[in-house]
Amino acid sequence: MGNFPASTTVAPAAAPAPLPKLLSLGEQNVIGSYHLGVGFQKTTHLIFPYAVTYVDLGNAGIIADKAQGAENIVKLKANQPNFPQTNMTVVTADGRLYSFLIDYEQDPRVLNYNLTTGAGDASPVLPMVLFSNLSMTQAEMENYSRIVLKKKKMLRTKEVKDDITLALPGMYTQDDLFFLPLHLFNQSNINYDVDFIKFYIRDRKLAKRTAIQESEIAPIFVYNATQRTIPGPGGIDQVYVLRKFTIPDDKNLVVEMFERGGGRHLTFDVTNEDILEARKLKR
Repeated sequence: MGNFPASTTVAPAAAPAPLPKLLSLGEQNVIGSYHLGVGFQKTTHLIFPYAVTYVDLGNAGIIADKAQGAENIVKLKANQPNFPQTNMTVVTADGRLYSFLIDYEQDPRVLNYNLTTGAGDASPVLPMVLFSNLSMTQAEMENYSRIVLKKKKMLRTKEVKDDITLALPGMYTQDDLFFLPLHLFNQSNINYDVDFIKFYIRDRKLAKRTAIQESEIAPIFVYNATQRTIPGPGGIDQVYVLRKFTIPDDKNLVVEMFERGGGRHLTFDVTNEDILEARKLKR
């Protein structure tokens, strides 16, 4: 009988390791970068629509920090002359990421950049500073403003002149803030371009306007601020957010609206009694 080799068991070959899946980055995945020139002797300021929550610098050639007392402003400066090109990344409270490529510029021509333009309803024509000592975030102010505009209009005070209406349908309060909705209506066929709307406190019996006797109250936020033209005919609604205040009985809160390049100027008074009747908003 022949000799047969002993029986052996052959282990199955190991399965090849799966190749890593590679994804291609398309145009839709790319976040563009802003280009800035910053100097050693001058400070550049970037104004964002929301509070800044994160800042990262590419190298030590530049220094950046949030402006003291403000949540949405980043100040930027060269840490040394002629630093090599670097980058900066900023993330804001609404989750948006901003990317910057930064070069040294001995004498920067632009020192202030407004990045609030194009950020939606909250985008003011003039950038607003978000103070860190407020009890409410900008997102909350936007939400309350939308609530205010949905409420039934209970006319408090208004002025109608030259077919233009400037009206305050109500007054509302939450925490340490006032929400003043303004209804702007144009019955003419000529567009009304709003130059500015201002609020100030003035004596009731003031016979002649003097700047010394007026105390202006600057809004800290304006909802629908990008709407600067009242179509003819048509209307727009805005909400102005002011710090909470009261006034003596012998003074009024004055609301004024001026037309850009025109003469249709409207104004009305709000009494302390009106202010004390402001309705509280619910969270």
